[in-house]
Amino acid sequence: MDGFEGRTFSDAVSRRRFLRLLGLGSAGAALAACGSSSSTPTTAGKGGSTSTPTSSVPGFPLGAAAKASGVVSITLWHAMTNANLTTLEHLTNKFNAQQSKIKVNLLGQASYTDTFTAYRTGLGSSNLPDLVQMESILLQDMIDSQSVVPATSALKADSSFDSSDVLASAMSFFTVDGVQYGMPWNCSSQVMYFNKKVFQAAGLDTNTPPATFAEYKSMAAQAKSKGGVPYGTALKLTASNVEDWISQTGGLLLNNGNGRAGRATAVEFGDATGQKVFSFFQEMLSSKIAEATLNTSYDNLVAIGNGSTGMSIDTSAALGTVLNLLGGGKYHNVTLGVGPLPGINGPGDGVPYGGAGLYIVKHSVAEKQDAAWQFIKYLLTPPAMAAWAIGSGYIPITKSSVETAAIKSAWATTPQYKVAYEQIAASKANAATAGGVTGAFSQVETDIQNALSLISTGTSSATAVSQAVSTSNQALASYNSSI
Repeated sequence: MDGFEGRTFSDAVSRRRFLRLLGLGSAGAALAACGSSSSTPTTAGKGGSTSTPTSSVPGFPLGAAAKASGVVSITLWHAMTNANLTTLEHLTNKFNAQQSKIKVNLLGQASYTDTFTAYRTGLGSSNLPDLVQMESILLQDMIDSQSVVPATSALKADSSFDSSDVLASAMSFFTVDGVQYGMPWNCSSQVMYFNKKVFQAAGLDTNTPPATFAEYKSMAAQAKSKGGVPYGTALKLTASNVEDWISQTGGLLLNNGNGRAGRATAVEFGDATGQKVFSFFQEMLSSKIAEATLNTSYDNLVAIGNGSTGMSIDTSAALGTVLNLLGGGKYHNVTLGVGPLPGINGPGDGVPYGGAGLYIVKHSVAEKQDAAWQFIKYLLTPPAMAAWAIGSGYIPITKSSVETAAIKSAWATTPQYKVAYEQIAASKANAATAGGVTGAFSQVETDIQNALSLISTGTSSATAVSQAVSTSNQALASYNSSI
């Protein structure tokens, strides 16, 4: 859910077509994830899970790459661009140079959407990568595709890898019903961007951004009345904020443990907590304290630069670009501050993992599966993760990497980068902060965004939420009936 590498999955995806490409059965047929034996799930209408019990995950061919004759060449499909691509290429070249058994080749797509489209097509033609970077909201799609080797298989086989070094909340995102399917890698979270010059002019503490809804509303009103900006804040009409604000309270977006204890059959964002979140949007917009900006752009951040607003919430993945623009002197009226995401009553349980993960593709032969795992492990080593975080702006998700001299130096120079890490590190590992899992996730997010758009044009929050709940539940039922 990071939004910075083509996050919005806007093109219509035919779930039935996706599953037909796999040769799967008719509607309601249970999937045995990854082709291994699994417990018999109940039908989707009864909340059944289709994930694989930990005890029955397939074995992993650890060491197969080292035993193979010759060089094992693997391909990683990814959606990194610009500085992120440059950093990934640097790390890949370094990995290839430091050992002689594995050669990693990169194949870039323009966006996460394009990656999934290519992957979906490849399921029918067997033209698949050995390792794929897939957007976080596509977790259930990857499980239902039966096309990946669960990361749990590699983790159980490889005692040399210390999974406790990876932030617990990042690991838990990719875990459904006790089985971890992907490995976290490029991670981001929603943070508050604010102009310290506006805060200073308004008489606000430049080192203390809002932590609660009440503080957010009060400080935005003060920024508007005394800070010299038309709006105190810009509210992006994005589902990410809604999801995160619900998770901070320990609430769930979807039933059945956010779709992690059983297949999600209904949304939960229409409950009292969700109503508070949508009502907050309505209060901020109707009072003219906040201006609404589209989910498909970064106009909310541009608004800080052009003096239209004093603060806004967006992905931490945008921080590097924002700092580059400021460093170029284009927005000389901005002194950038970054703070954690404010919540209804504060940070609470924390926020879900945003971004994407890495999946080992089952179609590949044993030595390629092992080679893919070795590359994942390399990317999570302290030097590689530190280089990735510094070069890309994504959150370093291993505890050891933040102890490196490189990260300490980078954070001392640019402390804004530390905020998102501390927020994810402090997040509890539970069903709320793990986030929702459903193959209809993109439609659920679209329905939430449509509700926010309706609110921005005068529809009551209660009416907008009721409509979003209805359409989202229809999307869940449609997806579940297709499998």
